[in-house]
Amino acid sequence: MPNDGVPVYMKMDSVQVLTLTGQGVGSHNITDVWVEANSDNVGAYELPCNFPVLQENDIRFVVSAGIKESGQSGVRVIYPFYTADTFSIVGTRGQQYSHHPVFKYVNGAQFSFAEDFNFSNPFTGSSLVNDGNVDPVYGGTRCIKMSVNATDSSKEISHVTKYDLPEGQEIWLELDYKSEVPFYAGFYGTFNSGSIVRVPVLFVTAQSEWHKVYVKFSNYVGNLRADTYNVYFEALRPYGSSGGSVYIDNVKLVHF
Repeated sequence: MPNDGVPVYMKMDSVQVLTLTGQGVGSHNITDVWVEANSDNVGAYELPCNFPVLQENDIRFVVSAGIKESGQSGVRVIYPFYTADTFSIVGTRGQQYSHHPVFKYVNGAQFSFAEDFNFSNPFTGSSLVNDGNVDPVYGGTRCIKMSVNATDSSKEISHVTKYDLPEGQEIWLELDYKSEVPFYAGFYGTFNSGSIVRVPVLFVTAQSEWHKVYVKFSNYVGNLRADTYNVYFEALRPYGSSGGSVYIDNVKLVHF
């Protein structure tokens, strides 16, 4: 066996996402790291992790960011818009090493919008609230809020701008949320003929703490092939409840 079966050990406790102007804040929900060492596939590991590598001396690591596609625990994928983190060590068999991966958006990532709601609100039907009401909001001072009461069955908000999205490419919606009731995240597809199709992509359950989800739009957009698209969210009142609120922040629509 390589190294006589004695590996080096690599520990990764946490990761970070750095952003540029126009890319919003670096909130993330990277749950896994997918690792190569000197071109060998070492495996995918849930964070935090400590894994063996049967290499020594000069070892070059390539670490990719893994997420849950549309929040599904059973669908773990490499997020296509984050760069891989690369680094090298001089490894001695049996020794422990640590690394803190840092990811950025790839150069080809296109942002239809990246909204943190600190200064504006492009969603109709929602209200801006200060983070003192929903402490904390990641990386800012305000988020949007939509609410359903005891007489509502649902309440919807939508982005005021319609975007042309590239069918056949990766298209994802990112958002941070905290919710007292479930809600849908989806989009409207508008055709030049005037017809509009509503596509609810993901049903999101209530979450008492801030959470981030990556919603894959690619297949839905590719199947619909509308001329323009705009994002919507719909809060739902569970049967028998008096309703509640959904708080949303750091919404990004990203594609190639």
